[in-house]
Amino acid sequence: MRFPWRSIPAATAIALCLAAHIAWPAEAPLPIVDAHLHYSQSAWSRFSPAEILHLMDQAGVARAVASSTPDDGTVRLYDLAPSRIIPFLRPYRGSVGAGNWTQDPMLIAYLEERLGKRNYRGIGEFHLMDGGAQAPHVRRVVELAVRRGLYVQVHSGAEPVRGLFALDPQVQVLWAHAGMSEPPRVIEALLESQARLWCEVSFRAADIAPEGKLEPSWRALFIRFPDRFLIGTDTYVTSRWDEYPRLIQEHRRWLVQLPREVAEAIAIQNAARLFGEPR
Repeated sequence: MRFPWRSIPAATAIALCLAAHIAWPAEAPLPIVDAHLHYSQSAWSRFSPAEILHLMDQAGVARAVASSTPDDGTVRLYDLAPSRIIPFLRPYRGSVGAGNWTQDPMLIAYLEERLGKRNYRGIGEFHLMDGGAQAPHVRRVVELAVRRGLYVQVHSGAEPVRGLFALDPQVQVLWAHAGMSEPPRVIEALLESQARLWCEVSFRAADIAPEGKLEPSWRALFIRFPDRFLIGTDTYVTSRWDEYPRLIQEHRRWLVQLPREVAEAIAIQNAARLFGEPR
């Protein structure tokens, strides 16, 4: 089923058309699902949850996968707009962060306690270095995710992604930044070998479309795997909220260079298929 593009505000649609020079006839610009958004504590004093939703409106973002440090930020967004926020549970809080979360003795108890309270769709975003998937707590996170039917969102290169699937081939992985610096040939090989792998492309717009023109190997990757990619921004620091509409616009510039059906899949349909339609 096609998404009702005209459901976004007319002023937003017009502004996006003017900014992006979108030429698809008789259609409003594509709504987007942002598959990598953080509303962490450092942003709370600058932006209220309502202001975050307003920024999403300005950018034409219909829904977002949100995870935060601590998780209370995601909860605040979800409680205000449960139809627009797809909550993921991040293990980071207090002194537990990217560098030591796999050694946290309270990790599994924390995750299970929070997962019991709300309808989370995934665990993450979390960071893994090469070899990190072999940490005992990571195995237990994978077991928990598979048992509950959750996705895991991992910030890593290709090796830890392979390691997660080695722990359990049934795990569902959302690969943050499509590996950040991994080239299309590496991404393609992983997508070929792992049917439960999806990629979001925050921080990759400059690679995908250098100087604004869609790079041929990325185009071929999107055409071959239109159902395996999602858009992301990664508002990991407060300053990225100041430029949020621009971050989305960077992706719109290359999306409009794809066939319409491929662009629609990446912009919004894949997220609806993975996480369900809005309530």
